[in-house]
Amino acid sequence: EGTSGSTGISLSLAAAARGYKVHIVMPDDQAAEKVQLLRRFGAHVELVRPASISNPEHYVNVARRRAAEICEKEGQGAAIFADQFENPANFNAHYRGTGPELWVQCGRKIDAFVMSAGTGGTIAGVARYLREVSPETRVCLADVQGSSLYNKVARGVLYADEQAEQTVRRHRTDTIAEGIGIDRLTANFARGLAAHNGGLAGVGEAVRVSD
Repeated sequence: EGTSGSTGISLSLAAAARGYKVHIVMPDDQAAEKVQLLRRFGAHVELVRPASISNPEHYVNVARRRAAEICEKEGQGAAIFADQFENPANFNAHYRGTGPELWVQCGRKIDAFVMSAGTGGTIAGVARYLREVSPETRVCLADVQGSSLYNKVARGVLYADEQAEQTVRRHRTDTIAEGIGIDRLTANFARGLAAHNGGLAGVGEAVRVSD
């Protein structure tokens, strides 16, 4: 799997319990502690340079390629690419699991739910569930600098100020945030936006949070 760390750690723990091997591909600018944890949990960690998602060397694309290579060498089904950004299982886990859990544990009354987004699966799944059982509940995205999701929610345009033509750089912005914020619309996040899911209520507002 391609990960900035958190999902990889979860997959590595689950794989260790089930006796599976895990190959993690992640950018080499992530916290060293994440790499150490992954390796201690038994994962093989491959570090790559940060790159655009359109680049074959982007960590997600490399992970997809590694899974295909293993299957080609060892046979179909020898490896799976979890594809956390686009796999609807991400959204569904939070729509069917996390959302109902929060609702029950909060006494079936939630005024507002606020969180950031990486893949977007958690906030989209929880948002869809909460807005179904409690239409008056507010769901707000807290988006970090350099990410495009704030403007997507607030204005309907996938854009960040750091993407202005005269200021765009290969590495657009430095931030202390890791694993949250993104400059593309994933299939999972789209499931939480009325403009992309057939008009179903979901993430309704957003705030920008700086370092």
